[in-house]
Amino acid sequence: MNSELLRSPWLLLAVVLIVVGFFLISVFSWPILGWASIVCGVISLVTAVLRTRT
Repeated sequence: MNSELLRSPWLLLAVVLIVVGFFLISVFSWPILGWASIVCGVISLVTAVLRTRT
């Protein structure tokens, strides 16, 4: 694994958004906000991978 990926702020943002999304879905039963957060987290994860690849 690329060590630059682990230090990327985009990866941290992705992890936080995905965890918050699952928390919103499971605890508060807010599926729209939860899935929106998860989708934003996945987009941030893709951004992190693409930025560290070049």
